[in-house]
Amino acid sequence: MHNSLRQLVAILAALAPSLVMAVDVSGEHINPNSKFGKGAEYRLTGNTTFGWQTGMLAGAIDFNGQNFVLETGGGNHTVVSGVISGKGSFEWIGGSVPQVGPSVLGGEQPNSYQGRFTLKRGVLDLDKPAGVDAITGDLLIGTKDHARIRLKQSQQINDAALVTFGGAGISGIELQGHRETIESLSIETHTEIVMGDQPAALIVGDCSSRAWKLDKTLTIFGFKPGQDSVSFGKSDKGLSPSQLARIGFASPVGLPEGLYTATIGADGQLAPGSIVKAIDPPFDVSTTAIAARAKQYEVPGLAKLSGPGNPLKDGLTIAFFGDSITWQNVFLSQIDKAIQSGMPTKARTVKLINRGINGGGVLSLRDGSKEGGYPGNSPQEPFAKLLAADQADLAVVFIGINDVWWRNTTPEVFEEGLRDLVTAAAAKKTKLVLATMTLRGELPHGKNSDDPKIEQYSEITRKVAADTKTTLVDLRRAAVAYLQNHNAQLRVDGTLYFKPSGVLTYDGVHPNAIGNTLLANLISDGIVRALSDAAK
Repeated sequence: MHNSLRQLVAILAALAPSLVMAVDVSGEHINPNSKFGKGAEYRLTGNTTFGWQTGMLAGAIDFNGQNFVLETGGGNHTVVSGVISGKGSFEWIGGSVPQVGPSVLGGEQPNSYQGRFTLKRGVLDLDKPAGVDAITGDLLIGTKDHARIRLKQSQQINDAALVTFGGAGISGIELQGHRETIESLSIETHTEIVMGDQPAALIVGDCSSRAWKLDKTLTIFGFKPGQDSVSFGKSDKGLSPSQLARIGFASPVGLPEGLYTATIGADGQLAPGSIVKAIDPPFDVSTTAIAARAKQYEVPGLAKLSGPGNPLKDGLTIAFFGDSITWQNVFLSQIDKAIQSGMPTKARTVKLINRGINGGGVLSLRDGSKEGGYPGNSPQEPFAKLLAADQADLAVVFIGINDVWWRNTTPEVFEEGLRDLVTAAAAKKTKLVLATMTLRGELPHGKNSDDPKIEQYSEITRKVAADTKTTLVDLRRAAVAYLQNHNAQLRVDGTLYFKPSGVLTYDGVHPNAIGNTLLANLISDGIVRALSDAAK
């Protein structure tokens, strides 16, 4: 490189910090980095909103007496690391599910803005160095939906902050083994404090005069007696009796599993009290009932399909017919992976074919579909033609949720369609597995959307399987059993709380990671049973 060019590069490098663009900004900007440049420093001249494509904000932000809204959308990974200063309010609207990664309020230097910070929904990590304020003023966690703050380091919230948990969903703080001190705490919604694996502490000032909604509860998870600390004030008067009655400890470490009331000591420290019993639960929550339900879904189907004694033969072809849940190719991929990695099965050639139709119903499978077929949005031939073309030794049919949801398939037509599929499989000498539908909504007490129809049509699938001696996989019963065991959070007042989704699905219908693994195991078990019966 020529000496003069080297000198120019060195000069530009030295001047780089001073070349950062300072921007006066107001209004709405979906992607401020694209518009103003990465690393831009902002001075608000009016109320300002940065949108879901924001990504990284490394430059300083001066509120300058204005309101700032950051709307990161559904699961986008947004990181704000520049210093935030000036007077004004800050609203962060995160996604309902952090699919890509939670948003982060970080950076090395303390923020100094004056005003309230509101996390309206979503998950936000606070990740400044320990003792460096990320939140400098009062904090509202949640307004209309679930919202959660997570600490990546200790002491991220100013000690003088008033923290309010609000919204229609569940709000909370995950300490993740860190320490946090706040002036006061108010409960306007059901609230969760999660301690983490390492010793953690939440130190709160006297809250006895703060307004709490006494139909809401505060539940402390992962509390380790003798290691963790949750305190209110410096005496047993740090909470009013009615406030204390709304606090519970969920399965404290070292104690029998269950929910416990809270006691407060002379130093303001909380401790687990007596165990809480459910009041008039909508289903049996006894340990005996829980164990019986677990047997319906704790089925090691993948291990049976790929382990010693499995019935898979070299050259076997299995076709999977269904709707968008099959079309997504997730549980099917898990089955394929198990076969490909199983010690007895990885040397065998076993072909799995995805015949899912996005939005499909029983007639779509029987008669074919002009669009929606896997992969992509392909047309799909009728069931009988595909069995012949695939030379399928076994077919899995998992269908029904669209029939009861929006296709308005009558019970008579649904049953007729299933029986036609059974007849077509028998004509091609293809073994068949019939699976009931699973869920639309995840409330385990029988009040889900379309729940009576889901049960009615699932019973039709059971009847057809029994009448035709077809192998049945009762996914519906297994899913409901799982929800009754895992979606019934006891609260300190004896009531149960149920999540509308997020236990087995991400939207009430389509399975999340746990849901897909459940499907893979149960359907694999059905395949094993069908092939084993055929070999007899």
